[in-house]
Amino acid sequence: MTGMKTLRVRWISGIAVLLGPFAALHASDGTCTLDALTAPDLVIEDSKPVRFENDITRKAMAHTAADPAAFRIKVRRAGPGVSSFNNEPRYELAAYEVSRLLLPPGEEVVPAIALRSEALAEFRAIDPAAAESWRGTRAAMFMVQCWLEGARPHRLEIDATRFAADLAYARAISRLNVVTYLIEHKDSNLGNVMLTGEGEAVRAWAIDNGVAFDSEESDVGTFWRDLHVGAIERSLADRLRTLTLAELRARLGVIAQYELVGDAWEPRPPAANFDAGRGVRRRGNQLQLGLTNHEIGALERRRARLISLLDKGKLTLLPDAS
Repeated sequence: MTGMKTLRVRWISGIAVLLGPFAALHASDGTCTLDALTAPDLVIEDSKPVRFENDITRKAMAHTAADPAAFRIKVRRAGPGVSSFNNEPRYELAAYEVSRLLLPPGEEVVPAIALRSEALAEFRAIDPAAAESWRGTRAAMFMVQCWLEGARPHRLEIDATRFAADLAYARAISRLNVVTYLIEHKDSNLGNVMLTGEGEAVRAWAIDNGVAFDSEESDVGTFWRDLHVGAIERSLADRLRTLTLAELRARLGVIAQYELVGDAWEPRPPAANFDAGRGVRRRGNQLQLGLTNHEIGALERRRARLISLLDKGKLTLLPDAS
C-alpha cells in the first residue's frame, strides 16, 4: 500500500487485549484473535501515535499475509530492559494469565496480548522512536493487542443500583473486580477499565495492567486495587478455592522465555526459573519474564482473603449464567 509503513514481524510470545475506538484508518473487516496476533506472517500497517508524536503507544491496522482482512491493534514498545514504570510487559502478560486461570476460555476480563520482537531497524518503520531493548542487541521488543471495538470507560465506582438489578452487569463487574483485586491494580486512570456490549452481552475489561503487582502506585489513584463487589459467581468462587500456590508458581513464575537469535528475541519453551527473586531474568542470550516469588505470594494471600470472606458470608454468591 503506497505511503503506508508496513512491517512483517516475527512472533515472540502469545497471550491476548485492547482499547477503545479510534477514527478508522481504513475498513476493519477482519477479526483480531490471539492466533492472528501471534502469527509468524503478521503484517502491521498505518501505524500512528495514539496521543502525541513519539508516544510509546501507537494504533495500527494488521493482517496476516495469508488473510488480507485487516483488524485494529495497539502497538506498544517495551522500554529499556523490558521493564519500566507503567510499561511492564511481564505484568501485562501475568494479568492475562490470572484472568485465564480463573475464567472459562473466551470469558477473560483481560483482552489478549502478545509480546513480539523484531530487528530494531525494521521495527522503526512502525515506531520511529523505538530503541534497543538491550544495548548492543539491535533487537526491539513490543506488545501488540486487539483493539476493543465500541468500548466505553467504566466510572471509578460500582453502580450499586445496577449491580442489584442487572445480573449480567453484576457478573461482568464482579469478575473484573476479583481479577483487579488479585493483581493489585494500581492505576485508576479513567479508561483503564472498559465496558463492551449491552444487556446480557455486557462485558468488563481491564485493558492496561502495567501498574499492578509490585509496581509503584499511579498518581491518579488505586480504586481497582480494592474489592468493591459484595457477591461473585459460584463458579468463580469454586475456582478460587481450587487454585493452588503450586499452580500459580507453575503458570506465573516463567510466563515467557526467549533466545536472542541474530537481531530478534525468538520464543523458547519455558525452562527452570533462572532466579525467582527477579521478574526479568537475562543470562547471556537467554531471557525469561515472569512474576517473582514475592509477587506470587502476595497474589496467593489475596486469594486466601477472598476465601475467608466467602467462608464468613461477607462475600456472597450470584447465580451462574445459564
